[in-house]
Amino acid sequence: MPPRVFIALRLSKWEKKIVEEILGSLAEINYLKNPPNPYRGIEVAEVAIAFRLPNEAIEKARKLKFVQSPAAGVNGLNLELLARRGIIVASSKGCNARAVAEHAMALMLALAKRIVEEDRELKQGVWRRHTEEYMLSDLEGKTIGIIGYGHIGREIARIAKALNMRVLAIKKNPLPKDPYADFVGGRKDLLKVLNQADFVVLCLPLTAETRGLIGEKELKAMKKTAYLINVGRGPVVDEEALYKALTQGWIAGAGIDVWWVYPPSEEAPSTKKIHELPNVIATSHKAGWTRKSRERCLRFAAENVARYLRGEKPLNIVNPRIGY
Repeated sequence: MPPRVFIALRLSKWEKKIVEEILGSLAEINYLKNPPNPYRGIEVAEVAIAFRLPNEAIEKARKLKFVQSPAAGVNGLNLELLARRGIIVASSKGCNARAVAEHAMALMLALAKRIVEEDRELKQGVWRRHTEEYMLSDLEGKTIGIIGYGHIGREIARIAKALNMRVLAIKKNPLPKDPYADFVGGRKDLLKVLNQADFVVLCLPLTAETRGLIGEKELKAMKKTAYLINVGRGPVVDEEALYKALTQGWIAGAGIDVWWVYPPSEEAPSTKKIHELPNVIATSHKAGWTRKSRERCLRFAAENVARYLRGEKPLNIVNPRIGY
C-alpha cells in the first residue's frame, strides 16, 4: 500500500492539481473533510501538510512521521507535542518572501504618502491645500531598519536599495558584509538601529525569544517621526506598549498586517483597538496572500514531502527548541 498524505487545507481545484501533480504517483492523498470530523483519515497518514493541527488530531495520528507547513511560520503547530512524538516538522520559508516584502513596502509608501488619509478626505469633498503641514514624505534618502534579516528581510532590503534608502538590519547571526544592507548587526545593536531608522520593519517569526521583543524601551528608542511596519507576527510587539506609542506620540504611526488576536475571537485583531487608530494602516494578514506566492508555497510543500517520501532529507527542517 502506498504511503498516505493528509492535506489539512481547504484547496481549490487548481491548488489540488499542484499537489496531485507532484505527489499523486508517490502517495494516496486525503484532504480535510467537512465538519463534524474534518480530520478523519489522519489516523492512517504518515505525512501531513498543514498550517495548523489541533492537539487531538496529532494524538489521533499514530502513524504520523512528518508535517510540512505550506508557509514560513510554524507557530500554528504544537512543536513541543510533535517533537515529543518524534515527528519531523518542516517549513516553507522563503516561498512568499517577495509578496510579503512588496506588502511591507506598500504599507511604508501608504504611510509616507498619506494615501489612506488623502483618499478618505477627497471622497468626503475635502481638497487639502498645498501648504507645508500637508507635505508628503520621501523614501529616498531615508533609513529603513529591518528587524529579522531572513528571506523576507533581504527582499525588503533589495527593494529599499532601489529606492535609494539606507538599509540597517538586525539578524540573529550578524553579517560582516551584505550586498543590500549598509549594516547587519546582532541583537545588541537593536536599539542603535531603532534610534536611526525612519521606518522600522519587523519580519520576525514568533518564538520564545522574539515574543514581546519590541516593548516600551524599544518604541521609545525610535524617532518621533518614525513608522513601525509589522509583517512578521503580532506578539513580537507588546500590544499595550504600541498603543501608548501611537496615542502618546512616541512614534508617528504604524502599518500592521499581523495581529495579536484572530477570528473567531470577538477581540480580534487587537484588544486595544489599535487597528482603529487614525495613524495606523491595517490589513488582515494578507501580505503573503497572492496567487503567485500561494502557488510557490504549495509547490514547495508538495516537493518537500516528495523528498521525504523518496527517502531524501527534507529542506527547512524546524528546530523545535527555537521554533523555526
